Amino acid sequence: MGSHAYSTVMASQTLQPHQAPPPNMISQRAHQTLSFPTFSAQYTKEIQANLYHQLNNPEGIINFGQAINQLMEEEVLARINMPDALTLTARHQYYSDPSGILELRKAIANFLTRHHKPSKSINPDNLVVMNGITACLDALSHTLCDPNDVVITPTPVYGRIYTDFYDRSAATVVPLVCTQEDDFALHTEELKKLIKNVENKGRCVRACVILNPHNPLGHIYSSSQLRNIMEICAQHEVHVIIDEIYAFSIHDKDQTFNSVLGFESLPDAHRTHVAWGFSKDFSIPGFRLGVIHSLNPWVLSCLRTLSHYHSCPQLTQHAAATIINDIEWCDDFYIPTNQQRLYTAYHKARQRLQAMGVVTKKATAGLFLWANMQAFLQPCTKDREMALFMALVKGGVCILPGQKMHCANPGWFRIMFAVPEETLDKGLSRMEAVLSVWKTTEFTSS
Repeated sequence: MGSHAYSTVMASQTLQPHQAPPPNMISQRAHQTLSFPTFSAQYTKEIQANLYHQLNNPEGIINFGQAINQLMEEEVLARINMPDALTLTARHQYYSDPSGILELRKAIANFLTRHHKPSKSINPDNLVVMNGITACLDALSHTLCDPNDVVITPTPVYGRIYTDFYDRSAATVVPLVCTQEDDFALHTEELKKLIKNVENKGRCVRACVILNPHNPLGHIYSSSQLRNIMEICAQHEVHVIIDEIYAFSIHDKDQTFNSVLGFESLPDAHRTHVAWGFSKDFSIPGFRLGVIHSLNPWVLSCLRTLSHYHSCPQLTQHAAATIINDIEWCDDFYIPTNQQRLYTAYHKARQRLQAMGVVTKKATAGLFLWANMQAFLQPCTKDREMALFMALVKGGVCILPGQKMHCANPGWFRIMFAVPEETLDKGLSRMEAVLSVWKTTEFTSS
């Protein structure tokens, strides 16, 4: 068949994404990407097509699975819609520095300096802005890792960590498994053992990724824990990447977040890189704004080159710079108000879940609860965990199953609570209704 005839036949067919492509249709890299689908991509389309809205779609699915902070929506919209933040000017029509306009890099440097209080002010030249944390991690993977290099991260963990480091750079993510038997604690001695075990097999451990505050556990690593991790990694010449995307979403008044950016010294400054962004802490994931801080000139040079593929519109960068430069609004109003609302929603959700018989791990930060629902599973397996997930979706509420966050123990779920009070109440009521029926059926049939 000639190429034109072949194309005509192909164009006349309705192709399904799960069908294998014909030979030589796409690259081996594309095959690799298609072989590693993310859970969020699989369920998001269905849920977004039937998303709950109090007025427009009251029977739709309430999404407690996606980590979006809706508690400050009106306040953020009001501030960004002020003329100083979102007015299009001539300069916004043209090309700019793809690694972040100087206005935003200066604003972020000042913002992080005044909150994390390093001994020396953060230099804007050590910052590279990209379109979200996913882009930041993808770029770091490209910069640091060769194919089949190993990246270690404690699990359970935000599922896209695996994708971000594997998808285009072909690095292998190896879990440092933390389990419920030890309250999901990370033991640095186990990290040391894992690095040695991987190296003894002739493989290169290139990086260790730490989420602080942690997703999904909601805890904060102590300064001593972080220093121990960095010291071990320095001994093995392993880069440490700290994702601090929830740094300003601390809802426990007794907890203080100590950013690595505020450390007096680092065991290996050239192998320590910090990522932060606006999506979670400032409730604007649609802006797609993330930033990498590094002191390594070669890493920064490569990241600036890669930023051509990950750049952000000038107008959104200007708007973000405006809100964090407004200290009265940002520091005095927004951050403390957001943290107070997170505190209120967290405690309400936790109390309601406990009343249902759902045990939750104490959290100090983030937008979610790590919930043990093993009491509702008989037997407690990954298959029954997914069956409960599907039953909850059918009942009008979505939460995230722990196996999709690489949890070693079946029966754990991540439940997002940063939604308006009416939505939180309705979603928890739907969970309660499903669990009541589910538990009766589950244990009767077994």
